[in-house]
Amino acid sequence: MIIWGSGGKAVDLGQVDERHCELCEKHRPFKLLLQYRFAHLYYLRWVTEKKYHLACDICHRGWVLSVDDVESKLEKNPIPFMTRFGWTFLLGGVALIVLLANL
Repeated sequence: MIIWGSGGKAVDLGQVDERHCELCEKHRPFKLLLQYRFAHLYYLRWVTEKKYHLACDICHRGWVLSVDDVESKLEKNPIPFMTRFGWTFLLGGVALIVLLANL
C-alpha cells in the first residue's frame, strides 16, 4: 500500500511593518504570512507551492509578495527541514537499493 497525499500550512511570521490600511482607513500593523502546500509519499515531503502575504493585522487584507524578495531578507527558512528536503531521503533510499542490487 502506497500512502500518497498533499497538505498545506500557514505560518505567521510576525509583525513587520506599520502602514495605512486602505480598507480600515487607519494606520495599522501589518504581518508577514507564509502559506505553503506540499505533497508527500509516506512521511517524505516536498514543497509544491509557497506564497508570502503582507496583511493588515485587523482586517487581514493585503497583498501577495515576491517569494525571492522575501526569502532573501529572512534569516532562516520557516518551512521545516523534512518538508523542504524529505524527498532527498526517498532518492537516497532508491540509490542505496540500486547500489546494493549491483554488488
